[in-house]
Amino acid sequence: MSPERFEARVLWIAMLGAASVAFSFAMACATPFAAIAALGALALNRADAYFAAGLAFLINQAIGFGLLGYPLDAMTIAWGAAIGVSALSAVAAARVAAGALRPVRPAAVVAAFAAALLVQQLTIYAASFVLASHPSAFSLPVLLDIASMNALAFLALGVLQAAGARIGVARPPLGQPAG
Repeated sequence: MSPERFEARVLWIAMLGAASVAFSFAMACATPFAAIAALGALALNRADAYFAAGLAFLINQAIGFGLLGYPLDAMTIAWGAAIGVSALSAVAAARVAAGALRPVRPAAVVAAFAAALLVQQLTIYAASFVLASHPSAFSLPVLLDIASMNALAFLALGVLQAAGARIGVARPPLGQPAG
């Protein structure tokens, strides 16, 4: 791997991390993990996609616990772990969906995002059977808000990816999973 390619990968992962910071502050720690997972699955190799999602999760948790004052109790920490699992699961789902539709790039992009969102939310829902949650946490209005926030973030990050591709720090939009 050439040094500039390594630098481009690192820069792109750092840009996704910076986006995670912005989303965490702007949305009171509601980072759009499905959007980040899908874009990572489409634009990065397997290891980097998981690393980017993990980094977004760690940044989100650092902001939540360190700056927004989330309580350091067992339930909050357990929910944090569930969110981390959901972010990594979303990467796996996005990679499978995109890989299945690889020859049809626009469909692969839509499928990657849809699979990431579905698996990420199902993972959180499954955790709610073990961890305490509010009854309205999975109401239709809440789920629609989460889906729209992730869709907007996916579009915004896609534009950022297109700009990054123009200057050589990201793969072109509608990229395919690699590695």
